[in-house]
Amino acid sequence: MTAGKKRAEISGRPYPTPASPSKPLSQRRQATKRGDFERKLASLDWKELELFLDVAEAGSLRAGAAITRHSVGTVRRRLARIEDKLGELIATRDAIGLKLTPAGVRLLEIAREMRRSRLVAEDDRPINDSRECVRIAVTEGLGTYWLMPRLVDLQDAHPDLDITLHCDMQRSDVAGGECDIAIQLERPAEPLTTCERLGCLHLMPFASDRYLRTAGVPRSVDDWRSHRLVWQEADQVASHLLPYFLGTTEVQNLIAIRTNSSSAHFRAVASGGGIGILPTYARAISRRVRPIDIGIQLRREILCVQSATRRVSPGVEVALTWLRACFDGETFPWFKDEFVHPRDFETTLSAANVITLFEGFIDRLDAGDE
Repeated sequence: MTAGKKRAEISGRPYPTPASPSKPLSQRRQATKRGDFERKLASLDWKELELFLDVAEAGSLRAGAAITRHSVGTVRRRLARIEDKLGELIATRDAIGLKLTPAGVRLLEIAREMRRSRLVAEDDRPINDSRECVRIAVTEGLGTYWLMPRLVDLQDAHPDLDITLHCDMQRSDVAGGECDIAIQLERPAEPLTTCERLGCLHLMPFASDRYLRTAGVPRSVDDWRSHRLVWQEADQVASHLLPYFLGTTEVQNLIAIRTNSSSAHFRAVASGGGIGILPTYARAISRRVRPIDIGIQLRREILCVQSATRRVSPGVEVALTWLRACFDGETFPWFKDEFVHPRDFETTLSAANVITLFEGFIDRLDAGDE
């Protein structure tokens, strides 16, 4: 009797002989680890995955906090909670920003796939006979001062559309379904989006006659120290260029008024608060601000962002056609690729389509400021 047979008889049951593994031990351990990860993944809800997705695509805790509208501390705690549930480290921080671990990369893939599935499911829902809702997100200034006065004509021409215009300097998550169309000044970081350039936004210094009568007209950037500056600090505003505009890195003592709002920024300049960097079309909608030629000009692209995975509805097509017309440089030269000085706007301003919409629009609102 062999030793193997003796052991089987003593135990009362067959004694298995070791089988040759079909896969190397390292591969079997990896498969087990993946299975454990996916089982633990079930403990996460979509809100947690969505926050991780936003922060990971933003590239840093601070940028992720701005997008999700949470504090940096809240974002850090929620990411730590995800790590506790998974039993895995999902990201580390370095000088560049947030660096995903292998587990973090896997989690990002899963979160993106879940988002894609959710968007497909939303697109497959039957469309009822009610008015179609089209959601447009746009930067505050372009939305308030340029698009909103023209939106009335769009609604009159298409009363079947329920149009939402969300004006905010914070970028909307188009890929995540927060809006159908986003008009923004920076290219999207999300991979599941398409981006179309509608035109260009040109900016230069402006001030009111009221301010210039008191402080005088600057002749060059060297005159900044004798003037007050009104400055906007917000998402999609090129704040890092301020030292370039001023010609000095010592900018703090030159700023008289700071605001995060485009509307408040414009009103501060128009009311005599100081010199501010405004879009050149400010002169097309109000005579209360005057361009100042001191060699400072900035150009930003106006971008139309859509989801690459969502079906384009008839209402969205109508809105896209309208938006392209709103930023057509041939009709409105302040949106051309090349810079056109505000003093050369007069021919365009005499056209009925501009006069009826914008002549006196701001001036009447601010009539009590003088």
